[in-house]
Amino acid sequence: MNPTEIYDALAEIAAAPFDPNEFPFTFAEATDAAKAAISKLRGSTNKSDLPGGVLFNRKFHYAPALAGLTNVTLEQLRASKKTQASKPAILIATDGETVAAEHPTSGDTLHCRFDEIGDNFGFFLPAAGKERYRAVEENPIDVKATGRLARLYDALIKANPDWATEARRHEMNQLMMRLIFCMFAEDVGIFPDKQFSRLIFTHAGNRGEEAQATIIAAFRAMNLPKGARDGLPFWTAELEYVNGGLFAGEIDAPSFDVVAFRYLREASGLNWREINPDIFGSMIQSVADPKQRAELGMHYTSVPNIMKVIGPLFLDDLDAQIHNAWDKPKGLQQVLDRLSGIRVFDPACGSGNFLVVSYRELRARETRVLERLQDVTANTQAPLFSAIPITHFYGIEIADFAAETAKLALFIAEYQANAAFAEVFGRRPAALPLKDAANIRTGNALREDWEQVCPPPVDGQEVFIAGNPPFLGSTYQSKEQKADLARVFAGHVSSFAAFDFVAAWFFKASQYIHGRQARAALVSTNSICQGYSVAALWPHILGDDLEIGFAHKDFKWRNNASANAAVICSIVGLRNVSKETKRLVSNGLDSAVENINAYLVGAPDAFVAGSNRSIFELPHMPRGNQPTEGGALILSPEERDDLVGRVPRAEKYIRRFMGSMEVVRGLDRYCLWIMDEGLAEASQISDIEDRIERSRQIRLAMKDAGGQKLASRPHQFRDILSPKEHAILVPRVTSERRPYLPVEKVGADVISSDLNQVLYDAPDWCIALIASRLHLVWIATVCGKLKSDFRYSNTLGWNTFPVPKFTDAQLEALSASAMNILKCRWSHYPKTIADLYDPEKMPDDLRAVHRENDELLETMYIGRPFRNDTERLEKLFKLYASRVKALGAKGGR
Repeated sequence: MNPTEIYDALAEIAAAPFDPNEFPFTFAEATDAAKAAISKLRGSTNKSDLPGGVLFNRKFHYAPALAGLTNVTLEQLRASKKTQASKPAILIATDGETVAAEHPTSGDTLHCRFDEIGDNFGFFLPAAGKERYRAVEENPIDVKATGRLARLYDALIKANPDWATEARRHEMNQLMMRLIFCMFAEDVGIFPDKQFSRLIFTHAGNRGEEAQATIIAAFRAMNLPKGARDGLPFWTAELEYVNGGLFAGEIDAPSFDVVAFRYLREASGLNWREINPDIFGSMIQSVADPKQRAELGMHYTSVPNIMKVIGPLFLDDLDAQIHNAWDKPKGLQQVLDRLSGIRVFDPACGSGNFLVVSYRELRARETRVLERLQDVTANTQAPLFSAIPITHFYGIEIADFAAETAKLALFIAEYQANAAFAEVFGRRPAALPLKDAANIRTGNALREDWEQVCPPPVDGQEVFIAGNPPFLGSTYQSKEQKADLARVFAGHVSSFAAFDFVAAWFFKASQYIHGRQARAALVSTNSICQGYSVAALWPHILGDDLEIGFAHKDFKWRNNASANAAVICSIVGLRNVSKETKRLVSNGLDSAVENINAYLVGAPDAFVAGSNRSIFELPHMPRGNQPTEGGALILSPEERDDLVGRVPRAEKYIRRFMGSMEVVRGLDRYCLWIMDEGLAEASQISDIEDRIERSRQIRLAMKDAGGQKLASRPHQFRDILSPKEHAILVPRVTSERRPYLPVEKVGADVISSDLNQVLYDAPDWCIALIASRLHLVWIATVCGKLKSDFRYSNTLGWNTFPVPKFTDAQLEALSASAMNILKCRWSHYPKTIADLYDPEKMPDDLRAVHRENDELLETMYIGRPFRNDTERLEKLFKLYASRVKALGAKGGR
């Protein structure tokens, strides 16, 4: 066996967790075999400069360690000249009891028991020439710190299982926050250099046997002034008095085994000065949540996304005020006065990202204004200090660990802002003792009284509510979350069960800001600004006194992570009615508009409610047939051909069956279609009789009474709708990529499923309406979406679609236009709708006939084609509002 084969065998053994039921040898035998293999490697390829070591090409450098000194041997491996020259992928040291390993390139380390190597196989992949998966990193030190703290957290939990229980979770979270603060403080100068780690590692023992008592003593000391530490060990006298509540309350710590102690030592060795408080809070939050560790860096709201909220909410206005006052001392002082009165409140603050970025941005503007004020007044005296304390920042967070993290992140942000202030003005306040912390409350934001958390503004104060509350559709809400919605909406909104969870934050925000010097801007799933939610929710949010001051419509909320699953979101800014400009960002364009309605369109206010019939007297459009028979009456093309081949008379009971996929992709399916008068004859065909019986049994087994009732007519779908001559099918869900909505005209031989909306025997001009750009933008605006795809609703979309009063000649022209579209499509047979309406492959002649159809239809609305979608929607909403008003005057809808 050559060295490479031996190594590969070792790697395979090491990568697999040991299972005595699968391996025909004991763990001791495997260890002996590994030692023998290593011995052979030493003799054939050894390039190590350490006693007993093995350096194998660029893959690994291994050295044995004396008992309890794996960390010392690992340090020797790091310092080895052979390591520097050969650059192995991984360093490994073991004393037979524990293993210490490190990736020299990234600095990532692993400490575990020898028999846990298999459980950590991913860490050893570089030794086999394979790359470990790593998420995209915004700041490498943040990810490295989080990884090391996660290992420390896991090691402590493993050594102290009771600290993983709900009863001790808060103490565990506080321990991690306190450790992080101390490591940061000694690296940035809040503490003397390495004061905390030096004392801990001096008095905790070589293997961490005294770490528990040492950490408890240190934490207790930092909560007491230096002259009031009687009863504590003598060495605590030099520790700084911290205050600020960080070390208040009961102090406890878990015991440290050798692995946990080594991870603490490694975490202390990082340069915490480089930590980025903007995102570090969320990354630290993943320490206590193993589910989030698959992609460190994914679970935070990135700074660019935060700026989309707080920019138009208050920063842009501040910037304009600063610009206008740039040469005016009085105006600059007014800016400073305003800054001192601003409060920022995030009622779903998580680990504090919005608050940290808001604090940082306000402090930066304050420093800029103070510096400018010195210039324009020729005053060389440095300002006393900032008038923006972190006590002006408020949050509510349901998760204890996240709430503690938010407080710490703001402490860090404050220190860094003070350091930046000192660089400009040469002075800063004493870092210690800490003053009051940010006002972060651990609790359920939907049960808390927001006015108790963030007091309403008084004279000279402003409150800005900003955040990214949780999105959760009604289907996925727990009983507790549904109860929270009821707590918020009961007595105010009659129908709220279908609301997304985030709707409750918008409602509470509107109540808070009403009539006050306060505004709110929240991120939301786009579902609350479309479909049925608009008419049910937004009249209660806006009322007569609030308005949407700005909105960022339908964009993909992405973060800097490799999986980067996008959520379609909107940002909605609420304010009291004002004469100030309203701003709407849509499709990448930032526009000033006269009004922003609840659909986030620059158009008059309107709340489009579903209607069972068209309020503009268009033909009736019901949904297609719902089978409700478990597939018993549906046939594939092969099943249809087989049945007809064996029993030709069965063909009279079979019809083409089309759902949305059949319309769009040209697929074939069939169904049994049997009227009551033909049942006896159809039942004589055994295959049909078997399917009817299967349908009956499936329906009898259904839980709902309606399904069971259908067992009395098992030969039919739940619905029995079919055309006399033709039908126009419109799929209920379609991709947003298509430039036009799919629509198909079929003959009387086709039965539509309930995945289509259907016009039965309707005039062809209806196709011209459905296939228009005008109709698409209406559907995209007022109907719901499935992710980013259009969801076509008959009651909300077709039955509310505004049309002018067409003349007969106009209807004839529209019918001819519809036929031109269909003929053009047929000329490209066998291409399907999916093929033809791919925006990158759409044939030129098809684009041309659609463009002609748009110009024809739009000219009937305003005498010319519309310039853009904004103009289209403005006209449609005006027509809708006018029609609803007219119907209301007549006493009907």
